[in-house]
Amino acid sequence: MTLFLLIMSHLFVPLVFIVAVGFGKAASRIHWLSYLALAVVYLLLIQQAGAWIWLGGYWPWLFWAGLVGSTAWFLMRHMSALPVWPAWRPVAILSLGFNIAVLAALLVPAWSVLEAANPGTEPVELRWPLIEGQYRVGQGGNSHVMNHHYGIDAQHHAIDVVRTVRFGLRTHEMVPDVLEDYGIWNAPVAAPCSGEVTNVGTGLPDQTPPRNDRDNPAGNFVAIHCGKVTVVLAHLRQGSVSLQQGDKVLSGDLIGRVGNSGNSSEPHLHVHAVQGRVSDHDNLMWEARGQPMSFDGRYLVRNDVVGKRIDR
Repeated sequence: MTLFLLIMSHLFVPLVFIVAVGFGKAASRIHWLSYLALAVVYLLLIQQAGAWIWLGGYWPWLFWAGLVGSTAWFLMRHMSALPVWPAWRPVAILSLGFNIAVLAALLVPAWSVLEAANPGTEPVELRWPLIEGQYRVGQGGNSHVMNHHYGIDAQHHAIDVVRTVRFGLRTHEMVPDVLEDYGIWNAPVAAPCSGEVTNVGTGLPDQTPPRNDRDNPAGNFVAIHCGKVTVVLAHLRQGSVSLQQGDKVLSGDLIGRVGNSGNSSEPHLHVHAVQGRVSDHDNLMWEARGQPMSFDGRYLVRNDVVGKRIDR
């Protein structure tokens, strides 16, 4: 069902808008402009907030090319024959009103998407914790539309990261059967800062999707106090973490490998930062004040890409 909804919302609906712009029977130029506005806003919305880690990140650019082509086609072949304003018939007015209402509804989440890139306060600068490859942010940003962690105090600015492989997909196989099918599985994780380990979770098994461990949401994790924040890196692979509370680490030190432990839908790296030195588990995960993070000067939001792809 999830894949069906993704295909409908991310592939089928954009195609409908593109066809409507280029080949629809608009009653007036105002009608046609409403179709074009709907297409532009919808494409912007799904390009920024869509789940492209499932389908590959190239689709939005294909849709934009299609929209430019269909717009040019309509302008050359049909625009000159249309009246500027619709005839005052009930059907025409209702159709235009419906388009405007849908456009207004889409502008609400679209505004939230734009706001997601504003962290609100100065982010703490961290080193990117994944050593090689190209990665895409699956969840991230200062918005409930872009980040499902948004409503949790400690994880307000958290990011979830996957690795992209061929065609911008997150898996080597279209239907992954084993953890090794996921591009990010077993990727080395480096300390994003120098500091002291304040808490560690180890010994939890990696779950094969769709199973997860709701009793241990973070799975295997490492928390590092550095400067004014404590950084949490979660869902690490069982047996990959050898650190203990009180250990000192330097930025870039290997601290573990990406796994699928805890309450995780699939292998990925979860990172968030909280204010101050925090060691208590519940404060780290839920109650402390979340802090925005930047990597190489970038406050990352959903669908941002980091690094260069290495095909293997």
